[in-house]
Amino acid sequence: MKHEIEKQPKKFFVGIPLRTNNQEAGSTISAHWERFYREQILQKIPNRVGDDVYGIYTDYESDFNGPYTLLIGCEVSSLKNLPAGLVGREIPEAKYAVYTSQGPFPQGLIAVWQAIWKANLKRAYTHDFEFYSHKFNPQKNPNVKVYIAIE
Repeated sequence: MKHEIEKQPKKFFVGIPLRTNNQEAGSTISAHWERFYREQILQKIPNRVGDDVYGIYTDYESDFNGPYTLLIGCEVSSLKNLPAGLVGREIPEAKYAVYTSQGPFPQGLIAVWQAIWKANLKRAYTHDFEFYSHKFNPQKNPNVKVYIAIE
Protein backbone atom coordinates (compact mmCIF):
# COMPACT_ATOMS: atom_id res chain seq x y z
CA MET A 1 0.00 0.00 0.00
CA LYS A 2 1.31 3.41 -1.00
CA HIS A 3 2.38 5.92 1.65
CA GLU A 4 4.10 9.28 1.96
CA ILE A 5 6.91 10.29 4.34
CA GLU A 6 6.17 13.39 6.38
CA LYS A 7 7.78 15.25 9.25
CA GLN A 8 5.38 16.51 11.91
CA PRO A 9 6.20 19.22 14.46
CA LYS A 10 5.80 18.80 18.21
CA LYS A 11 2.13 18.75 19.21
CA PHE A 12 0.02 18.50 22.34
CA PHE A 13 -3.04 16.27 22.65
CA VAL A 14 -5.73 15.74 25.29
CA GLY A 15 -8.25 12.91 25.43
CA ILE A 16 -9.44 9.77 27.16
CA PRO A 17 -7.02 6.83 27.48
CA LEU A 18 -7.56 3.10 26.99
CA ARG A 19 -4.95 0.42 27.66
CA THR A 20 -5.50 -2.45 25.23
CA ASN A 21 -3.82 -4.75 22.70
CA ASN A 22 -4.60 -5.99 19.19
CA GLN A 23 -6.09 -9.25 20.47
CA GLU A 24 -8.78 -7.29 22.40
CA ALA A 25 -8.99 -4.33 20.01
CA GLY A 26 -12.10 -5.51 18.16
CA SER A 27 -14.27 -4.95 21.21
CA THR A 28 -12.34 -2.49 23.37
CA ILE A 29 -11.53 0.15 20.76
CA SER A 30 -15.04 0.43 19.31
CA ALA A 31 -16.47 0.78 22.84
CA HIS A 32 -13.87 3.47 23.59
CA TRP A 33 -14.86 5.46 20.48
CA GLU A 34 -18.53 5.11 21.44
CA ARG A 35 -17.73 6.51 24.88
CA PHE A 36 -15.84 9.45 23.34
CA TYR A 37 -18.90 10.49 21.31
CA ARG A 38 -21.58 9.50 23.85
CA GLU A 39 -19.93 11.58 26.61
CA GLN A 40 -19.15 14.43 24.18
CA ILE A 41 -15.51 14.42 25.25
CA LEU A 42 -14.42 16.76 22.45
CA GLN A 43 -16.54 19.56 23.91
CA LYS A 44 -14.97 19.03 27.36
CA ILE A 45 -11.37 19.49 26.17
CA PRO A 46 -9.93 22.94 26.97
CA ASN A 47 -7.47 24.78 24.70
CA ARG A 48 -8.61 22.94 21.54
CA VAL A 49 -6.76 23.88 18.36
CA GLY A 50 -9.73 22.72 16.24
CA ASP A 51 -12.40 20.06 15.96
CA ASP A 52 -10.30 17.38 14.23
CA VAL A 53 -10.20 14.14 16.22
CA TYR A 54 -7.17 11.91 16.75
CA GLY A 55 -6.70 8.34 17.86
CA ILE A 56 -3.17 8.29 19.30
CA TYR A 57 -1.40 4.99 19.86
CA THR A 58 1.34 5.31 22.45
CA ASP A 59 3.00 3.66 25.45
CA TYR A 60 3.83 0.56 23.41
CA GLU A 61 5.09 -2.25 25.63
CA SER A 62 6.95 -3.80 22.70
CA ASP A 63 5.53 -3.72 19.17
CA PHE A 64 2.05 -4.07 17.63
CA ASN A 65 1.70 -7.51 19.28
CA GLY A 66 1.93 -6.10 22.82
CA PRO A 67 -0.21 -3.75 24.92
CA TYR A 68 -0.43 -0.04 24.10
CA THR A 69 -2.50 2.98 25.06
CA LEU A 70 -5.07 4.51 22.73
CA LEU A 71 -5.80 8.16 23.53
CA ILE A 72 -8.87 9.51 21.71
CA GLY A 73 -9.00 13.29 21.70
CA CYS A 74 -7.78 16.37 19.89
CA GLU A 75 -4.84 18.69 19.47
CA VAL A 76 -4.55 21.45 22.06
CA SER A 77 -2.42 24.54 22.56
CA SER A 78 -1.68 23.73 26.22
CA LEU A 79 -1.79 20.80 28.63
CA LYS A 80 -2.79 23.04 31.55
CA ASN A 81 -6.07 22.83 33.52
CA LEU A 82 -7.18 19.39 32.34
CA PRO A 83 -10.59 18.25 33.60
CA ALA A 84 -10.73 15.03 35.65
CA GLY A 85 -10.61 11.90 33.51
CA LEU A 86 -8.70 13.52 30.65
CA VAL A 87 -4.99 13.05 30.05
CA GLY A 88 -2.52 15.04 28.01
CA ARG A 89 0.42 14.00 25.89
CA GLU A 90 3.25 15.90 24.29
CA ILE A 91 4.22 14.29 21.00
CA PRO A 92 7.73 15.31 19.93
CA GLU A 93 8.67 16.22 16.38
CA ALA A 94 9.02 13.02 14.37
CA LYS A 95 9.09 11.44 10.93
CA TYR A 96 6.03 9.45 9.84
CA ALA A 97 4.91 7.09 7.12
CA VAL A 98 1.45 8.43 6.23
CA TYR A 99 -1.27 6.19 4.82
CA THR A 100 -4.74 7.30 3.72
CA SER A 101 -7.66 4.89 3.94
CA GLN A 102 -9.79 4.40 0.84
CA GLY A 103 -13.31 3.08 0.48
CA PRO A 104 -16.01 2.40 3.04
CA PHE A 105 -15.42 2.92 6.76
CA PRO A 106 -14.24 1.01 8.78
CA GLN A 107 -13.13 -1.54 6.15
CA GLY A 108 -10.77 0.95 4.48
CA LEU A 109 -9.13 1.81 7.80
CA ILE A 110 -8.80 -1.88 8.73
CA ALA A 111 -7.10 -2.51 5.37
CA VAL A 112 -4.59 0.28 6.09
CA TRP A 113 -3.67 -1.20 9.48
CA GLN A 114 -3.29 -4.69 7.98
CA ALA A 115 -0.96 -3.26 5.33
CA ILE A 116 1.06 -1.44 8.01
CA TRP A 117 1.50 -4.60 10.06
CA LYS A 118 2.82 -6.41 6.97
CA ALA A 119 4.97 -3.51 5.73
CA ASN A 120 8.72 -3.48 6.12
CA LEU A 121 8.73 -0.18 8.04
CA LYS A 122 11.37 0.64 10.65
CA ARG A 123 8.72 1.65 13.16
CA ALA A 124 9.71 3.72 16.19
CA TYR A 125 6.78 2.52 18.37
CA THR A 126 6.60 5.91 20.06
CA HIS A 127 3.43 7.69 18.92
CA ASP A 128 1.29 6.66 15.96
CA PHE A 129 -2.02 8.31 15.22
CA GLU A 130 -5.18 8.26 13.17
CA PHE A 131 -6.35 11.67 11.97
CA TYR A 132 -10.08 12.24 11.52
CA SER A 133 -10.73 15.60 9.88
CA HIS A 134 -13.62 17.61 11.30
CA LYS A 135 -15.19 16.89 7.88
CA PHE A 136 -14.96 13.10 8.47
CA ASN A 137 -18.24 11.28 7.90
CA PRO A 138 -18.37 7.45 7.83
CA GLN A 139 -20.78 7.46 4.85
CA LYS A 140 -19.90 10.60 2.85
CA ASN A 141 -16.24 11.35 3.69
CA PRO A 142 -14.78 8.12 5.18
CA ASN A 143 -11.06 8.73 4.60
CA VAL A 144 -8.72 8.60 7.60
CA LYS A 145 -5.00 9.38 7.61
CA VAL A 146 -2.79 7.04 9.62
CA TYR A 147 0.60 8.36 10.78
CA ILE A 148 3.18 5.72 11.74
CA ALA A 149 6.30 6.98 13.54
CA ILE A 150 9.42 5.70 11.83
CA GLU A 151 13.11 5.78 12.72
